[in-house]
Amino acid sequence: MKVIIIGLGNFGGNLALKLTEDGHEVYGVDSNPAKVDLIENKINTAVGLDCSDETTIHKLPLDDCDLIVIAIGENVGASITVTAIIRKYYIGRIIVRSLNPIHKTVLEAMNIIEIIEPEAEYAHELSNRIMVEGAVKSMDLPGDFEILEILMPSQFVGRTFEQVSAMIGENLTIITAIRREEKSNFLGSVTTENRVQGILTPVYVFAPNDLLLIFGKIKNIDKCIQKYS
Repeated sequence: MKVIIIGLGNFGGNLALKLTEDGHEVYGVDSNPAKVDLIENKINTAVGLDCSDETTIHKLPLDDCDLIVIAIGENVGASITVTAIIRKYYIGRIIVRSLNPIHKTVLEAMNIIEIIEPEAEYAHELSNRIMVEGAVKSMDLPGDFEILEILMPSQFVGRTFEQVSAMIGENLTIITAIRREEKSNFLGSVTTENRVQGILTPVYVFAPNDLLLIFGKIKNIDKCIQKYS
């Protein structure tokens, strides 16, 4: 995938690095030369450009792009201006970072479908990690339900998926397991690689280093961890 990221601050810069790491072709843009200098050797292309100036927009490879992420994180006015210009010249997929509720309302009025709020999303995830001991990551869903990635409760280790499903009852559902495996790279450094185990069979046996992806209400997940850890 070829992605243009406008705004290379903390969020946009890290997104550019992660997408590059995952094998995507990233074209990073920022009006601040210092931010461009920090990342130019780590992604495919990084350029200093003020995208709020409509005369510069034609310097972007809009015709050879699958996605544009507007990740500006400091200036609401600049984000709105850039979004309007991009919508004028680009008909593909656009994701825009929202900085506050009013900004989000304006973006919705501009018919931006994909709006992200990284600070709010992280605050929600951190709240769940504080509430549920052993929670690693969470996915917010509409209503009262959540998908949480949790550390393996000790009493599940060595048991099969069928046995554990019976233990947790009908209020919770195990979606899958993520097996953490240590590997040595060519420099001899040990790294951890996560492997999603897919659809679990009844005889799948949980290992100590597995992470569980579990679906249910927060209070029920917390009770499960407290009971079986």
